[in-house]
Amino acid sequence: MNLDHYHTLWNYAAVKITEIRQISVRHGEDWGSYRLPASGFLYTYQGNARLLLDGAEHTAKRFQLVHGGKGMCLEIVSLSEVFEFYLIFYKVTLPLSGRMQTRRLLEHGNPFLMQYSFSPNQPLPLFHLVQRMDQEWREAGTASQLLVKGLFYQFVHEVVAQMQSQGIRPSEPDLVFQLIRYLHDHYTETVTMDELATLFNYSIRYLSRTFKQATGCSPIEYLIRLRIEKAKELLETTNATIKEVAELVGYNDSFYFNRIFKKHTGVSPGYYASKAQRSLRKIPDRPYLKPGLSIVAVRARRYSSDNDYQLQKPRRILRMNRMSANTMAFILLLSMTLVISACGSNATPNAAPDTGQSQQNVTERVLKDALGHDVKVPANPQRIIASYLEDHLITLGVKPVAQWSVGEKSVQQYLQGDLAEVPTIPSTLPPETVMGFEPDLIIVDNAELVAGDKYSQYAKIAPTYTVGKDKNNSWRQELLTIGEVLNKSEEAEKALENYDQKAKEAKEKIQQAVGEQSAVALWVTQKNVYAVSDHLSSGEVLYHDLGLKKPRVVEELSKTGTGNWNAISLEALAEMDADHLFIINGKGVSKEELLRDPVWAGIPAVKKGNIYEYGKETSWLYSGTIANSQIIDDVLESIIK
Repeated sequence: MNLDHYHTLWNYAAVKITEIRQISVRHGEDWGSYRLPASGFLYTYQGNARLLLDGAEHTAKRFQLVHGGKGMCLEIVSLSEVFEFYLIFYKVTLPLSGRMQTRRLLEHGNPFLMQYSFSPNQPLPLFHLVQRMDQEWREAGTASQLLVKGLFYQFVHEVVAQMQSQGIRPSEPDLVFQLIRYLHDHYTETVTMDELATLFNYSIRYLSRTFKQATGCSPIEYLIRLRIEKAKELLETTNATIKEVAELVGYNDSFYFNRIFKKHTGVSPGYYASKAQRSLRKIPDRPYLKPGLSIVAVRARRYSSDNDYQLQKPRRILRMNRMSANTMAFILLLSMTLVISACGSNATPNAAPDTGQSQQNVTERVLKDALGHDVKVPANPQRIIASYLEDHLITLGVKPVAQWSVGEKSVQQYLQGDLAEVPTIPSTLPPETVMGFEPDLIIVDNAELVAGDKYSQYAKIAPTYTVGKDKNNSWRQELLTIGEVLNKSEEAEKALENYDQKAKEAKEKIQQAVGEQSAVALWVTQKNVYAVSDHLSSGEVLYHDLGLKKPRVVEELSKTGTGNWNAISLEALAEMDADHLFIINGKGVSKEELLRDPVWAGIPAVKKGNIYEYGKETSWLYSGTIANSQIIDDVLESIIK
């Protein structure tokens, strides 16, 4: 990498020092293998040693500087009575401003992940800076941390200056190999392209393109195939249940694991396990087939790189009781060969299926969407993005590859029992982010979401189906349409039938309990009050499904308003003739405050004490079989004493 580029990227970087350690290794001491929890510098000051960094050998003498990237494997063999050195770990954040320039520079090489080693011609300035950093780090005060950061920048400047004067060029690690190693280390966890892009400081597009050129498949496809290989190994060699195997290879949903395993092998996990173990029982002395075998040892022990220093004794270094880097690299290479060969193969698995499923379910279908597009829908899509339509997916037994969100934390809380492990995607569906999830089907709610050239951008990523033209489509029709798209029409119709039966029974209970009383749902925020429309969202549940009367104010507001929830003036609020009041998301407004407010005090529901509060974790702001069913439960719990 050009050192001018190297300098420029360091100039852009915002650095956080995560740990400074002073370490001593004695001759003959078993150091083992240590995985760097963050990028860092190693600076020696006494003794000699042989260092292996990701298999690359370095001879370390007094005042040797070594740099390694996060995740690299370090081995040390002391060649003298004692070998002493400092480790300085850091994390880098690159600002969004100037993003295109930094991205272009990073595509020439990432200096924060590079490996290099040299003996500085002027070692003492570096040594004094490291000593001062270590001293200040021990103080652990805020002022000391700021000083450490300033000293670190001086240290980096001095390092780069001496590299330039000595003609040192850092060697860039193989990006694809690093990605593969990361996937092998983290396949039991949730991994997204956004996470990989952040970790390796490259764009999603560049990572995907580079990885696919080298392996024949995308990182996510590689991860899936790796998990399948690991699952096959567990099914062959343990008595673990299907649910346990699914969790051990990174799938919390065993139903989804069943489907994706069958897609890649041609058979179900249960069939594969029984067939494999029948074959193995013919071979004597296979201890792993003995009943009662604990599978605890099978689960990979994970190492938290962010918090490792908090778990250690002071001034001690974590040593990994693992195989040597060379041995590990050989095993990783073998695994890579197996998985990459699967990526490059388009052959259908040869195993016999365990069901008599007809061939009509194995072909794609062409469906016309609401905008008139002829969409080729895959037979069994596995990686679906259907932002803000997740209620329907879960109703149909389908888990999306990403879920709708606004900001970092605003998700549909009421669905998190099913979606807790599903990564989020911005509600605006940026095409680059969508592409990073490698979807095989995209379902969008309405025409507004694909305005301009967005539809063509999505369609280049995966088949894209638009459910409706209008912003507020009927949730019932949405469910039926998505059921048709996913070849689950029967399930959709059954879900509606069950919901209608529940609503009918609830309506009868409410009629018996309170007769023909009125109700309103108000979304109260710190700035405004919004009343639900009489035919949308929870308003449809209250007035259509449960038969509660709508106040005159709600009826008038619904005629002029265009949203699910419409802002209401204080004058109109004072005229709200509702017998029951459901307050949603009362952010910053307590029930007691409302009772003291003269505007609210005149509402019949307030006078009667019929005020019911529900937070953002409930489903009152949403629509769908699950959302509406939960609203019915809330209404029954509130109204029927």
